[in-house]
Amino acid sequence: MIDSQPMSLFAPRTNAPRIKRAAHATLLYCLLACCSIRLHAEVTDNEVSVNPEPRQIEESPITDSDRDHWSFQAIKQPSLPLIMHHRWPTNGLDYFILSQLEASNLKPASQADPLVLLRRLKLDLLGLPPTVEEIDAFEADPSADAYDRWVDRFLASPRYGERWSQPWLDLARFAETDGFEHDRVRKDAWRYRDWVIQSLNADMPYDQFVSLQLAGDVGEDQTPIATMFCLAGPDMPDLNDQELRRHDRLNELTSMIGSALLGLQFHCAQCHDHKNDPISQADFYRFRAVFEPSVPALERDEPFNIFRSEDSTIEAKFYFRGDLQQTGPTVRAALPRIATDPTQEIQYCESSSPRTELAKWLFQENNPLTARVIVNRLWQTHFGRGLFENPSDVGVAAASPTHPELLDWLATELRRNNWNLKAIQRTIVTSSTYRQQSYASPNDVTWQQRLDKDLSNRLYSRYPRHRLEAEVIRDSMLAATGRLNFESGGESVMPPLPDELLETLLKGQWKTSKDEADYWRRSIFIFARRNLRYPIFESFDRPDAGFSCAKRDLSTTAIQALQMLNSELSIECSKYLSDRILTEGAFVADPSTTHSIENLIDRLVALTLGRRATARDQALFQKFMQEVDSDTSMKLHAACLSILNTSEFIYID
Repeated sequence: MIDSQPMSLFAPRTNAPRIKRAAHATLLYCLLACCSIRLHAEVTDNEVSVNPEPRQIEESPITDSDRDHWSFQAIKQPSLPLIMHHRWPTNGLDYFILSQLEASNLKPASQADPLVLLRRLKLDLLGLPPTVEEIDAFEADPSADAYDRWVDRFLASPRYGERWSQPWLDLARFAETDGFEHDRVRKDAWRYRDWVIQSLNADMPYDQFVSLQLAGDVGEDQTPIATMFCLAGPDMPDLNDQELRRHDRLNELTSMIGSALLGLQFHCAQCHDHKNDPISQADFYRFRAVFEPSVPALERDEPFNIFRSEDSTIEAKFYFRGDLQQTGPTVRAALPRIATDPTQEIQYCESSSPRTELAKWLFQENNPLTARVIVNRLWQTHFGRGLFENPSDVGVAAASPTHPELLDWLATELRRNNWNLKAIQRTIVTSSTYRQQSYASPNDVTWQQRLDKDLSNRLYSRYPRHRLEAEVIRDSMLAATGRLNFESGGESVMPPLPDELLETLLKGQWKTSKDEADYWRRSIFIFARRNLRYPIFESFDRPDAGFSCAKRDLSTTAIQALQMLNSELSIECSKYLSDRILTEGAFVADPSTTHSIENLIDRLVALTLGRRATARDQALFQKFMQEVDSDTSMKLHAACLSILNTSEFIYID
């Protein structure tokens, strides 16, 4: 643009060097920018002088119409709907699914094959593929309650917390660094991750689990590390304006609590009344005041990841337009008006610990949001999507639930079972809905009808096939090799990174673990740096922890294929997998015999796909082994790499 015609009006008409003309252009742009800033300032000043900000808070009342929205209605125990095919349901959940299917003249899909169910179940509950020994044991047990006993076994496994902690950490925007330019390490942040794992393994009721994360530093049996949930977001400790740092963190944690626990998009109300939902700006700052006494004025570079003792002398303020420089009246801590008793205009937090009061209110019978939001999150993780589409938004503009009565039935079941999450998961995974096929079986004449009438599968006329999360893909690869390290807890580990990736980091930001056994730890224990995601995690849509993530993106990119085919991780896993097969007795005396090749293929498919090899598998791999011009170990290495790249390996059927 420097040599374009308009620039010649300001540049010398001689053949001056290009850099001199660039200097003229830069000077011009600076002058224009200054004029623009000055003009904007004059306009703003005029606006302020003509229309000064009101010093009093103006707030619309909550109306009956506002409360009519489905999410703000009280949860009521729905009756099981009438159905025609009474043999299909396994539990109450199935009645609600079948009722809508029958209303559309549809039948549910047949039950999936036993080994498909075993793989689905273990990947869902433990984030790991079934072992060959588990496959053998599952097939050898024909009893009617065999599947239910495997459900109980997996729910009781210590691997359960390692798998189910990650969705919660996504929600908590957990990482072990601050983010921004310096991305400084947060000492002991891994202790919060371990606390979440241990709490889930201990089957801690959800009300206690959340209450400790809001106010675990208050009262008896203090657990202050749990409150990192509130303060796990990005931070800039070296900011010159520490009051702005405090302001931003309070706004961010208030927004996160609203969306993660209540499904309300509070962040919109930092600067103005919500455009759609009955959440005023005053609601936001009264809700923020719940946390204000626990967030003191900070010193520069002072870490702040768990709450301080509550200081009742700290005054909470209203900020016009959300601007720290436009301080309004003092506000008192209060709960969101739309979700409280309609006979009480504003429900203030009157106790000495407003966070404790908030924690109690979340689980009261007259709060309709908490139970609906968490059972929907459980449903989403098991089925790939929730009963309502955005799990952190139950507002007016968000989509309504596909099965509202089922949502409330699950919510009442959760309350009836004293907020026990595993009880709801047991109900989900033992249901006939969950155990359906995800694909057409031979001679299934009704499959096309399901596609015609329920193409998006919103009615759950079949199991919704969906991709594994990045961490589960990696853990499945490591498990197949037999080298997965099940050591649990402790400081996070740093497996090797490609040199070209290390070059993008500041010195010392990734110190590869000295113990090679750490390279094979489960993905949950890999160091979570905010400005750098482990390569396979980034390729397969792990969030960057910059904000609360309720639902991961599901992209399909060429980088994913390149990662699975060419990365050092894939190549290493393929090598160790082939070595494992060759040393675990898959061959008889002569590895070139047909019988030995069949054994090898059976073993390969079982270790990776969790099932028996079909005739088609045998034909494909035997043809491959015959055509590849190399020794047996090299052929097998290539076959292992190929099977890790199949969609069957990275999807749940």
